[in-house]
Amino acid sequence: MRRPRTILLVVALLAATVAAGPAEAKKGKGKSPNPVIFVHGQFGSADQFETDAMRLTSNGFPQDRLFVYEYDTSVTSNDDAIAGLDAFIASVKAQTGAGQVDVLAHSRGTTVMHSYLSTPERAASVAHYVNFDGRTADAPPGGVPTLAVWGEGDQTRAIAGAQNVYYPDKSHTEVTTSREAFADVYGFLRGRPPQTTKVVPEKPNKVTIAGRALEFPNNTAIEGGILEVYEVDDATGQRRGGAIYTKTITADGNWGPVKVDGRRHYEIAITEPGGRTLHNYPEPFEHDDHFFRVLNSPLLEPFIESGPNHTAITVRRMLEWRGDQADPAGNDSLSFNGLNVINPAIAPRARRVLAVFTFDANSDGVTDTSAPLQPFASVTFLTGADVFMPASPGGTGTIAVEERMRTTGHVETINVPSWPSDANVISILFRDYVAKTYKKPKKKK
Repeated sequence: MRRPRTILLVVALLAATVAAGPAEAKKGKGKSPNPVIFVHGQFGSADQFETDAMRLTSNGFPQDRLFVYEYDTSVTSNDDAIAGLDAFIASVKAQTGAGQVDVLAHSRGTTVMHSYLSTPERAASVAHYVNFDGRTADAPPGGVPTLAVWGEGDQTRAIAGAQNVYYPDKSHTEVTTSREAFADVYGFLRGRPPQTTKVVPEKPNKVTIAGRALEFPNNTAIEGGILEVYEVDDATGQRRGGAIYTKTITADGNWGPVKVDGRRHYEIAITEPGGRTLHNYPEPFEHDDHFFRVLNSPLLEPFIESGPNHTAITVRRMLEWRGDQADPAGNDSLSFNGLNVINPAIAPRARRVLAVFTFDANSDGVTDTSAPLQPFASVTFLTGADVFMPASPGGTGTIAVEERMRTTGHVETINVPSWPSDANVISILFRDYVAKTYKKPKKKK
């Protein structure tokens, strides 16, 4: 078994093409860096790139040279994804004036990329390729310089002739969003170590957010939905005044940018054409975040019990939930008004759970977390838990949703209104890292 590596890989042969650091590029000095495109995996989106995008901009990488290619993973064929990627890369090159791009792909996205790079004309558009925990190969795809990053699983996996890095203790998505792998990727792309592997807090009054409103897992726009952003009370989740931003979602799904305060909590709500409202509650935005995704799940909605007397909440995190480790420090917790639902049945490590769907199964007012709900337990990266959370008319009550992150023991709480599930869906996004807050400089005496 190869040993895990957390050292930075610096590829000498790339030094000539990346001599200018990203901070210099942002200031207009030297050569601009290649645009970076992320290609997600099965049931993925920009969620899996959100943190690394903020780490890149924390190192001075230009925001306008970061892109995500999102495609429909509800189908088994990759033909449309490959064809769409062809047009997407061409548009990025035209938009930025770049001759080549760098591509990072995860899981199923690596299959898309290996097929894409098999054509010499396409491979010529890609300067560097990063293969996150996906396809193996006997040579770098298309002859493009390649870094392969591997998480838990078979540690004999490799792309021959590429730089291969192994993290056997990190799960399938965790290895993509981890600080250690970011250092490897940054060094490979830029030819130098990053100044930081953290998401660096910005001045609270300088933060902007933007993203797309999409249907999971098709990654098509929630077209016609009305998106509104509200500041909310930290202690209750209740809105503090009217919307600070409103946008009718068009065919591209885009919204923003919106200026927010990095010390405040926000609700990003979408009222669908049918009248139902999707309420999204993230952690505070301590850094510019232009890849935030508001997601709904029309394919799963028929399996989510709804009614006027109980609340339904979906929690996402791009760090797999674990509930079956022998060492308690290796387990996460996710609590709703003090009830932890992460246990060996709901979130075993092997399931690689990224999203937890909680609602009152059978609308019987009974909580039962002894077994995961179907069909969620049969869908990759998902799980479901039968949790009764009383609703209140107009969502005037409060539900405290708390995570405790494994290893670090970090605790984060997001308070949300108890919206009735017959007309409302609540989604919470916890970060896959421990967020830092902006600190004011000390005044000189």
